[in-house]
Amino acid sequence: MPACRLLSCIALALLSACASGGPPAPSAAYALAFERAAQQDSMRSECDWNVRYAPVAAKDASVAQLQAIATARLAALQLVPAWTLSMPGSEAHAFTESEQDRAGLQLLLSIVLPAMERYPARVFTQTGLRHVVLVKDLSVDGQRRLAMPAPEIDSVVYADNLLAAMCPSGMELRVHHEYYHFIEYRLFNDFYYRDPAWLALNPPGTAYGQGGATAYGKGFQNLGHPQPGLVSLYAAYGPEEDKAEVFGWMMTPAYTVRLQRWTAFDPALLAKRQKLMEVLDTLAGSY
Repeated sequence: MPACRLLSCIALALLSACASGGPPAPSAAYALAFERAAQQDSMRSECDWNVRYAPVAAKDASVAQLQAIATARLAALQLVPAWTLSMPGSEAHAFTESEQDRAGLQLLLSIVLPAMERYPARVFTQTGLRHVVLVKDLSVDGQRRLAMPAPEIDSVVYADNLLAAMCPSGMELRVHHEYYHFIEYRLFNDFYYRDPAWLALNPPGTAYGQGGATAYGKGFQNLGHPQPGLVSLYAAYGPEEDKAEVFGWMMTPAYTVRLQRWTAFDPALLAKRQKLMEVLDTLAGSY
């Protein structure tokens, strides 16, 4: 079966699974957008598609009910959700009570909430994180994104951009990855701090690229462990992405087993993992 036709079939199946009770078939334009999102998912090649996240509510739960659940679960972490975003250079839309939005928010919450619950609340307090922004159709400087740090408003932002087309555990990895960018900013007041202690862990000859933004829009696939010292291909785009990638792979159950396997014969990667565990130990007191 041609790849494009296969992706169309996957799109229809996933849309049917995410929506409640026999919805009409999606429009041709929506199916095409869904297929494009699936093709552009950078975590597709490294995805375990058997990993699924439990819904946070009944399939027919309203957006208001889903928001109430998110509010209660985040409150236990001393965090507050926000449902709109207003930041220069960024655009996003709020979820509505449409069937598509209910399914999208349900899926987003099923991944983001357990991901945030992997941390003690003290970590968020220590880093000054106050809000988790949950929106759809996020773009930053015209680039569509699934997540971003926003320390200017004490927030991290997570979005449904046709998330049902993408690797679920890959989205969790992004949750942790972007939160680490937030942590890094709070530690060094700089997203792009070239930490000499981190750079010293690299094997000789390690070279970084021109930043993570240069990977967007090219059908990039984030392959794992492309060379000694790097957990993923995206880690090679900059030291700030290197740190966030190790952190994301470390914190995501579907990926951490592979990270541990690689560190058994990659001392540089092991040292990077240990360094980030020390960061968590410091923030949490004990972890």
